[in-house]
Amino acid sequence: MSIAVNYHAGQENIASDCLHCAGRIVRVAVFDDMTAAEPFWRALERDDAWATPYQRLDLLAAWQHHVGARKGIVPFIVIGFDVAGRPLFLWPFGRKQMGPFRVAGFLGSKHASFNIGLWRRDLAAAIGEGDVRNLLTRIAGGQAPVDVLTLYSQPLSWAGVANPFALLPRQLSAEDGACLNLDAAAGIEAAVSPGIRSRLRIKEKKLKKLAGYGYVQPTSAAEIERLLDAFFALKAVHMRAQGLTNVFTEPGVADFVRQASHISLPDGRPLIELHALEGGGEVLAVYGAVVDPYRFSAMFNTYTLSPHARHSPGLILLQHMIGACARRGARSFDIGVGRAHYKSFFCKEPEPLFDTFLALTPRGRLATPAFRMAFAAKRMIKSKPALWAAVQYLRRARAG
Repeated sequence: MSIAVNYHAGQENIASDCLHCAGRIVRVAVFDDMTAAEPFWRALERDDAWATPYQRLDLLAAWQHHVGARKGIVPFIVIGFDVAGRPLFLWPFGRKQMGPFRVAGFLGSKHASFNIGLWRRDLAAAIGEGDVRNLLTRIAGGQAPVDVLTLYSQPLSWAGVANPFALLPRQLSAEDGACLNLDAAAGIEAAVSPGIRSRLRIKEKKLKKLAGYGYVQPTSAAEIERLLDAFFALKAVHMRAQGLTNVFTEPGVADFVRQASHISLPDGRPLIELHALEGGGEVLAVYGAVVDPYRFSAMFNTYTLSPHARHSPGLILLQHMIGACARRGARSFDIGVGRAHYKSFFCKEPEPLFDTFLALTPRGRLATPAFRMAFAAKRMIKSKPALWAAVQYLRRARAG
């Protein structure tokens, strides 16, 4: 199997040699312009490609425009085609310079919790390790090569299909995910334990006494903006109190979230859905999420710091969201990646994630050991309660 890829800024770059990957891929294109890649991306989305909701073009295009470009990231979109010119897979990568090394990875950074790319389902099930390696090695050549591939936060499988990138050398991510499998017929009763439901009913009775109390899914632009304003303000206070860097104050991030929350999907729902609990003239809790027919995946959340916080509005909101997702037919629900005690009340199915650090050039072989060791150390610290508690204490002390 052989393939040659040439790079010309701003246009499609095609290899015409036959690649016998699963007997179908006959050419590969690399794009450094998301607009040029858009027709093929849209085609895969229309054909119900195997992907997570984090790989939607509109989401990643908004992120790249507002965030990625400011970080010096250039699109590095890899697309494989069949003999009829139809796209078979699309890897939404971006590349940037890190010191002397040219590094590529999934677009979206920490805002994309689960990464697999976009694949035609039959190809994802049939492709082999040698085929994936060949593709990655060959696209590294040319006039704009990549030294190191860093692929973070990848699930081993998604919607019952194994992740082809799991065929490559891998290590566990710094943090794992967890999900809740939903049953539309059984509803919330099967999803949440009787004990949790009873406790939350008692708490919600107190919140229901507040004027205007209710579970809200905004539909108008004004409602979306109002809830986002409340979210950003509350999140800033929470992050400062914990001594954590507030990612939402980084250049372009708030603009990315706002734009994506106003974009409508073909079914009329927003690209980033907002769910909120309100009452007593204040926003009690807010969640933002991306959703597809398989998974409801929370991207961000916050809750009030008023005395009403003692009634657990965030947990009550989660229960409402889970019920709504079950009714609309979603099969899986998650509250994002990372450890938090409250997540275990709802999401009990472990979802291990892995990272791939792959050298594509001799220079890249100098860098990959450092990437591997750094992220292994990060996972080790987070997996040791005493070490992680010490880190959190230092953060709070720094925050005063």
